[in-house]
Amino acid sequence: MSDTETISWIFLAIAFASEKEPSDFNGITKIADGINHAVPTQKEMQSSIKWLLNNDLIVKIGKKYSLTDNGIELVNNSRLNETGILNMWKNLEQLIKNI
Repeated sequence: MSDTETISWIFLAIAFASEKEPSDFNGITKIADGINHAVPTQKEMQSSIKWLLNNDLIVKIGKKYSLTDNGIELVNNSRLNETGILNMWKNLEQLIKNI
């Protein structure tokens, strides 16, 4: 998997995991597994989260994560005319490539 694909996968997992309240690694990992039928490695999680934090798409609150306003906007843009999670993931990958 490319770096952009991994980052978009973890980002989408954070978006779903933190819809109601910030989520920890465990919650994010469970959602990521549901999206891709694979558990992200520690390295994938750490490097993706670092990139997302540095690009103001997520925020860390204690040991939990949620989307920033920029992150919410990006996720909403990935949903335009899409109903499937995999299509959202691919759209996010394209949007993240442009950052």
